[in-house]
Amino acid sequence: MALTQKEIEELISSMIGQGTEDDRAKVVKPRLRVYDFKRPDKFSKDHLRGVQLLFDNFCRLVTSYFSGLFRLAIHSNVVSVDQVTYEEFSANLANPCSVAVVDWEPLSSNMLVNFSPQIALQMVDRLCGGAGNTTVVSRALTEIETAVLRRVAETMADLLATALKEFNIEGHKLSVSAIEVNPLFVQQAMAPNEIVMSVTIDVKFGVQSGSIEFCLPYDLLEPVLPVLSAHRWFSKKDDPGNGKSNANVASAIHTVEIPISCRLGESTLTMKDVMSLKPGDVIELNVRTSDYTTLHLLGKPKFNVEVGRIGSRLAVRIVSRREDNGEELI
Repeated sequence: MALTQKEIEELISSMIGQGTEDDRAKVVKPRLRVYDFKRPDKFSKDHLRGVQLLFDNFCRLVTSYFSGLFRLAIHSNVVSVDQVTYEEFSANLANPCSVAVVDWEPLSSNMLVNFSPQIALQMVDRLCGGAGNTTVVSRALTEIETAVLRRVAETMADLLATALKEFNIEGHKLSVSAIEVNPLFVQQAMAPNEIVMSVTIDVKFGVQSGSIEFCLPYDLLEPVLPVLSAHRWFSKKDDPGNGKSNANVASAIHTVEIPISCRLGESTLTMKDVMSLKPGDVIELNVRTSDYTTLHLLGKPKFNVEVGRIGSRLAVRIVSRREDNGEELI
């Protein structure tokens, strides 16, 4: 007996309805994953952690070296390590900017170092003999200021090369090829959609603060990413052989030279007075002969002292520790 079309459909429906739960469970929805074609994930979380550990070590070197260079208490720390597009990095550049272009040999790409206007001008002012606390004005660096900032960038490049050696990355030479002040030139350095790693460091420069941002393209980091693995770093830190290295560091600290200075007093002169100065003139300071003077360590006032004489040389005697300076330098 032939079945009608209606009977066939009812039969199929009843067979489907009588299926077991196991049979129905086999019908699995396709698993979908969101993929951002504009910003593909090229850096894993392990890579980000490894780069952060690298720059944590770099900050330690910067804090130690720059405290002596600028004669100030310098503090630096990593505040963010992110994967962004180059367009996002360049969009945050100030106008005018202070960006160091760093050649990384033997790798075939460049690293960019963006100094915030606050930190760039304060560093230049300090190295040129100023107090480093001038009011920041958004302006382009002069040729002399650019040359001074380039020295700072070259020092940072050397310190980063030293930090790389902690990961057994040897034979890498970092050198500054240019200091760019026009953000338009910087924006054309790479393709807008190129994936880069942005590392932002917060720097406390005496009583002032600012930031330094590193831009590392994926093509630059790709050859060294396997070495910058956080797992390899931790396995190295657990090596008992590092005890010898720690002992060497502790021993070296005792031989570090710390510049100290004694400021007798201050006075303010007009330019006319300065131009007319001659031998024999007497300048009145803002202190009395019975007042204590201040002993500075790395440019920071630390002790009240009395001035005296030992033989044919001037000397100071420490009377007390200053209590008006909240930052501990030693």
